[in-house]
Amino acid sequence: MKEIDYIYKNFDPNAFAKNLKKRTKNRQYEDGSTFLTNIVLDSVRDINQIKNEINRYQFTNIKQNKVFSNFAKKFKNNYSDKDIEKYFFEKMNVFNNRIHDLGDCEYLLQMHVNCGEFFRKLNKFFEITFYAQVTYKNNTKNNSDGSFGIFEDVFCLYVPLNKKFYLFFFGYEEDGNDSSGTIKIFSKKPDKNELIKSIKSEDFFRYSDLIPKDEKIIKEYSFFKFDTAYNRIFSDGNKLKHETKPHFTNEEDYFNYHNTKGESYIASNIVLSNPEKYFKKYFKSWKQVYPYLAVRSDKMRKVKDNKFFKFVMSDRFNYRNNKKFIEKIIYSYDDLEGFLEYIPKNIQESKTFKEEIRILRLFRGKNKNFIIKVFRTNKDKLEDLAKNYMPSTIFDDSYFMNELIKLDINFTADIGKKLKRNKNFMSKVKKLLDTK
Repeated sequence: MKEIDYIYKNFDPNAFAKNLKKRTKNRQYEDGSTFLTNIVLDSVRDINQIKNEINRYQFTNIKQNKVFSNFAKKFKNNYSDKDIEKYFFEKMNVFNNRIHDLGDCEYLLQMHVNCGEFFRKLNKFFEITFYAQVTYKNNTKNNSDGSFGIFEDVFCLYVPLNKKFYLFFFGYEEDGNDSSGTIKIFSKKPDKNELIKSIKSEDFFRYSDLIPKDEKIIKEYSFFKFDTAYNRIFSDGNKLKHETKPHFTNEEDYFNYHNTKGESYIASNIVLSNPEKYFKKYFKSWKQVYPYLAVRSDKMRKVKDNKFFKFVMSDRFNYRNNKKFIEKIIYSYDDLEGFLEYIPKNIQESKTFKEEIRILRLFRGKNKNFIIKVFRTNKDKLEDLAKNYMPSTIFDDSYFMNELIKLDINFTADIGKKLKRNKNFMSKVKKLLDTK
């Protein structure tokens, strides 16, 4: 089945009514012309997709959404489609786990939604009572080169389940800076004059503060015809098939699937959690292994608490005796002394490593003045010094970060999460940025 057909067939009008009520308000303005399309997408039932997401919470440590994690804890592997419907659809109002990535199908669906075609096809649940287009005397064009300046499409959608009339706008600009939103929500059916008055009076369009009001031209239409050429223009979206992925009742089958034809990051997460069982199935050489040890987020952890590190550096493998491997990960841990306990003496005593370890110990010390002096005298090597030699705590240290940003404004991108919550420090950064 085509993905666009799947969306129509599995669209839930009750979910849409709830989502619409929750996410719309008078004088609502959003960048991009996809806000109503996203509400439609969030209202499409996809049990298979939900099952796949439940698997992720059952068998990996990738946690993002309590709705799924709570279900996985409660039901384990013992659940049915009815359990999913009752919990996700009825209780939590969650119908799929779709990512709004403006892919081929989403672009095509946006055309269906923004001209009203989607709601006309579902006229059992919706009625469009008014169509209009807003153009501007000196800012809307109709040139032979295809340029059009700016304009807005507007329609009023009646949603019986909510007993409301929604006046939506979709603004278009030839450079792609589109916008969309809700002009007004009515409890009673508005007549044409009331709708036109709302469009005229509301200063919600992107350029409303720049364009004189007397430039605004409102033209009513019988409807916005859906151009079937869009199905050809967005042919990739129109041809796209709905994907059904398998779901699993045990971890090993889940791992094997993602390790061969699924998503590699899921397989790697399982390996990191249970290296004893899956390491050799996933990793084929040391070049594949070291990136999982040279991760900045692991720097603050004590080596003795890092299960994966201890497994890799154990006697069952020869990684600890591989100089090239050690060179790749030597900067990855604040706990330098804990790290060195796993490195053979012959490597530590080699001339190259001995000097590198000596320098690392200097930077891991507590002499801030020494470190700042090194920064100031090595401006051309700042990035390597800060990100390789310094402990990760530097990025949450206001003194160090203040000096680094003074030397190189690009270090603002590296401010730590904790330091970003320091209002006094961030106000100083803002002032500094304003002067650049």
